[in-house]
Amino acid sequence: MKTGFVLNENVRTELSGEKIKLRTENTSLYYGKFRALRNITLSIKERSIMAIIGPSGCGKSSFLRIFNRMNDLIPGARVEGKIEIDGNPIYGPAVDVVALRKKIGMVFQKPNPFQMSIYDNIAFGPRQHGIFSKNDLDRIIETSLQQSALWEEVKDKLGQPAMGLSGGQQQRMCIARVLAVEPEVILMDEPCSALDPAATLRVEDLMRILAEQYTIVIVTHNMQQAARVSDMAAFFMMASDRAGELVESGATTQIFTNPKDKRTEDYITGCFG
Repeated sequence: MKTGFVLNENVRTELSGEKIKLRTENTSLYYGKFRALRNITLSIKERSIMAIIGPSGCGKSSFLRIFNRMNDLIPGARVEGKIEIDGNPIYGPAVDVVALRKKIGMVFQKPNPFQMSIYDNIAFGPRQHGIFSKNDLDRIIETSLQQSALWEEVKDKLGQPAMGLSGGQQQRMCIARVLAVEPEVILMDEPCSALDPAATLRVEDLMRILAEQYTIVIVTHNMQQAARVSDMAAFFMMASDRAGELVESGATTQIFTNPKDKRTEDYITGCFG
């Protein structure tokens, strides 16, 4: 199948020998009686980027929030099936949800800086986990801002309000805030949808760098973005009863150039969505 997508030159099409970081097996999500996701089985490799794609309303963001249990905050939400990190269950009475969310960080659709200084935004997480030494916080903040490619731009104004940053800078600062608690997985829910093209490319470049150290799962409506940054892709669709289902998943090159399901090809080529 010929497409106009530019696939990332560095994408890894063979990940079979790498460790599985996240896994779902026959996972369903309910909001009360409504079934939002049905029987999702998907494996996500360590230190890779998995793009979750599909039309609006098919449960992509709901699926993302399964991994750090953000759906727990919604009354009536419940899950069935297996959801694991490193082979360990994410759900269950013995799971420390605070520790889980430290391990699995999240970057939201719109930048959400707290109404405090850049320094205090990034120090917020470490302080919540008991780090108060100024030397330790200074080190964490510099390291996190360097990792998020923002240090050189803000190192002389850390005491200034984070709300004064540009949209793209705010989003990279939010990424730094996640990195400050030393996660293993970063969930990104359309992190570039509110950004201009230049800021979007900077965040995409940052994702590729971060994937050398972290596992990244990104929900995106931008097919060009999914093709540019991800190693693997998973295509979701809404069934007739409005439950989200996984149509197919695989290496990004395969999904975008030789999809196995006609519905995937139709979506990627713009026939619907």
